[in-house]
Amino acid sequence: MIEYPGHMEVRAHEFRSQDLVAGDVVLDFVNTVTARDTEPIDWLDSYATLLTWARLAELPPAASPVLAAEAHAHPRRAARALADAKVLREALWGLFTALSEGSAPPPEAVARLTDSWRSAAAAVVLTDLAGRLEPTVTPETSGLAYPEHYVALRAVRLLENLPSPRLRVCGGRHCGWLFLDSSKAGRRRWCDMATCGNAEKTRRHRSADRP
Repeated sequence: MIEYPGHMEVRAHEFRSQDLVAGDVVLDFVNTVTARDTEPIDWLDSYATLLTWARLAELPPAASPVLAAEAHAHPRRAARALADAKVLREALWGLFTALSEGSAPPPEAVARLTDSWRSAAAAVVLTDLAGRLEPTVTPETSGLAYPEHYVALRAVRLLENLPSPRLRVCGGRHCGWLFLDSSKAGRRRWCDMATCGNAEKTRRHRSADRP
């Protein structure tokens, strides 16, 4: 059974576009925990923060005031929805990490994603997107579970078309983020060269300069 790690530090974070480097919104959601390779820090400190991330990640239509109003009116339900989303996030972390290593995904992670996907499927509506009907969820159909439902549906879709050799875990220290390597050579090691890549180069340079 997948559970939220009780030892994980929860810390407020102001999400920025630089936090969305994974190449897919599902992996970006998993990356709302940083430093997974050392001492994990959870950036989702509240349901309101989850909605802030959702707006930045352009979950349609995450900016709807419906969820914010419902969360304000029902704080306990919002806390439960946040907890459920985090449990899904940890299941996805285990699943995609295993796939990046060429291992079989943990059965409990698959089971948890299946549960979220089934819950999302019950809230699905067909939406006309540029003349094409597509199954999706909305704040009105999913309620406070909308972010979890949206990510679950996208996760299953990603798994159907996942280029496994391109799925990576960042090699930087205090990171552990997942990303899809879209480089031509397919040798990308860092979630983002401007952060983890440069930090690793600086560390190596300093080590080489030491007597």
